[in-house]
Amino acid sequence: MADIELTVADLRELADSWAVSLRASGKSRETIRVYLRNVGQFLGFCDAKALEPLTRRTMDAFLADLLDRGREGSTARGRLTAVKQFTKWLTSVEEIDTDPFQGISPPAMDTKLVHPLTDEQIRALLATCKTPKGASRERQFLDVRDEALIRLMVETGLRAGEVLALNVEDVHWTADPPFIEVHKSKARRGRRAPFSAQAAVALGAYVRARRRLPLASSPSFWLGARQNILAYAGLYDALERRALAAGIEGFHPHRMRHTAAHRWLAAGGSEGGLMSVAGWSRPDMLMRYTRARAEQRAAEEAARLNLGEL
Repeated sequence: MADIELTVADLRELADSWAVSLRASGKSRETIRVYLRNVGQFLGFCDAKALEPLTRRTMDAFLADLLDRGREGSTARGRLTAVKQFTKWLTSVEEIDTDPFQGISPPAMDTKLVHPLTDEQIRALLATCKTPKGASRERQFLDVRDEALIRLMVETGLRAGEVLALNVEDVHWTADPPFIEVHKSKARRGRRAPFSAQAAVALGAYVRARRRLPLASSPSFWLGARQNILAYAGLYDALERRALAAGIEGFHPHRMRHTAAHRWLAAGGSEGGLMSVAGWSRPDMLMRYTRARAEQRAAEEAARLNLGEL
């Protein structure tokens, strides 16, 4: 059986057989319970996001989501270990041809620094959205849409799920100042996130381009070029293609959230304001996202303070 043919429902059913195999191998009841719980959470994530479960990109998205929700690195390692044990078993009983997660190292999320994009890299991303003369209508639409996505995400720090959950009525790009209403956050509470006039211009261009699509009447704000609503995989593909074209190495869409947090503080924004805009309820989450450039910001602040002036 090919890997892609196994659905989330298939894997949930196969997990029962895996549990029997674990008992036969002498695993304790507690170990089996933890394994099944962790695999169940992974499959629940895949189901909620409509992602193919047996791809490395899905696992990357799952681990990034855990980090975004403030989970410890040990928790992420436990989830990965359980899923890898499951896929190893699936391979051994020939339910899949190859183990998609073989070779993935356990994440060290507690100490790994995720560096935000530089202004130069952001400009390079935006440059990939410049439409060449004679481009197809589909290319024109994707360029306009992706520029709006990039600008919104590097300014507001929205999570991918929050971006995709936006409805047309949530995006107040004509307001003064412009803002979005986020209703479906990880913390399960709504908030407003402001954005710049430049981002409003990009969003306005997207709205005009969107009106020409067959699904223009859909309440979902973000649409694909081929009569579909933009989904999780589509968003990740779009951003990763732009990063590749811009020559940005080690890119993951989650870096956009880190970038927004760093840029806010570097520009002199308050920590409390950043927490409100980004949807964080705990200061430790802010530190997790901004520590990669903390020394740089401190040096710039010291220069502004000019404490040597007596």
